[in-house]
Amino acid sequence: MQWLHRLSVRTTPFHGVKTGSIPVGATNLWYYGYMEKIYLDENKKVWIIEDFLTKEELDWFKTQTDDANGWYPTMRSPYKNILNKFLNVVPKYHDDGSIEFPNENSEILNLPVFSNPGGVWDRLESVLPAGYKRHATLQTFKYMTDKEIVSNANEDIIKEYGVDRSAIDFAMYWHEDPGVENNILASFSLYLNDDFEGGELEFMHLSIKIKPKAGMLAVIPGGKEYTHRVNKVLGPNSRHTLYGNSFVNLANAPVSTADDC
Repeated sequence: MQWLHRLSVRTTPFHGVKTGSIPVGATNLWYYGYMEKIYLDENKKVWIIEDFLTKEELDWFKTQTDDANGWYPTMRSPYKNILNKFLNVVPKYHDDGSIEFPNENSEILNLPVFSNPGGVWDRLESVLPAGYKRHATLQTFKYMTDKEIVSNANEDIIKEYGVDRSAIDFAMYWHEDPGVENNILASFSLYLNDDFEGGELEFMHLSIKIKPKAGMLAVIPGGKEYTHRVNKVLGPNSRHTLYGNSFVNLANAPVSTADDC
C-alpha cells in the first residue's frame, strides 16, 4: 500500500462501551478500545480505520456473503462481476426473476449486528461525515477467470471505456463518485474478507493504492481529484464489502432503484 501522507487521529466515542454484542456466541467479547483514523492524503480526505469490525462480526458477515440468495448484478457491471444484496429486507422477485428493490411494502429484518447499541450502525455514525444513511447493502466483486471475463463482457460498457475485452484489468473502471453538488459528502467500503489477490482500491491522481484487509473501513470523497477504480480480482475468492454514503442533506438521500443500481 502506498501512502502520500499518514496522520493518525484517535476517536473515542465508544471507549468503554460494549460493541461486540451480536448473536453469534460473543458473550465474552468486550470491545474496549479506540478507533484510529489513518489519513492517506495530504488533504485528509481519504482515510481508513483498520479492524473496524470484530472477528465475530466478520464471521457473521461471512454467513451472509456465502448465502447465494438475494444477489443481483448491478447495471454498471462490466462483465457480470458486480453483485449487490440487501441484507435487511426479505428478498422478493418479479415474474422474470429479477430482484424487487426495497419499498414501503418490503418486509424489514432486524439485524442486531447493525442495530444493537455500539453495533455497526452506531460505530459508522461516530466516524463518518455527518449525514450517513443507515443501510445494510453488500457488494461483491466476483472472481472470474480471463475466459469468463471475455465471454461475459458487456459490449456497450467496454466500448464506453475504450478498452479491449481481452485486456480487462479492472473489476470496476475509473470513475469519480458524485460530490457535494449531488448531495454526497463521501462514500465508504467496509471490507469483509481478504482471502483473495488483486481487488485493490486505486486512485488515478494520487499515489494511493489500498489493499483490502478484512474488517477495514475505507472512506472515499467525491470529485475528479479522487477518481478511482477497483483492480481485477485475481482469486481464488471473490471480494466482499459493505458499502454506502454520507449525504449533505440526509432528508434528500436517494432511494435505490433498478435504474441506478
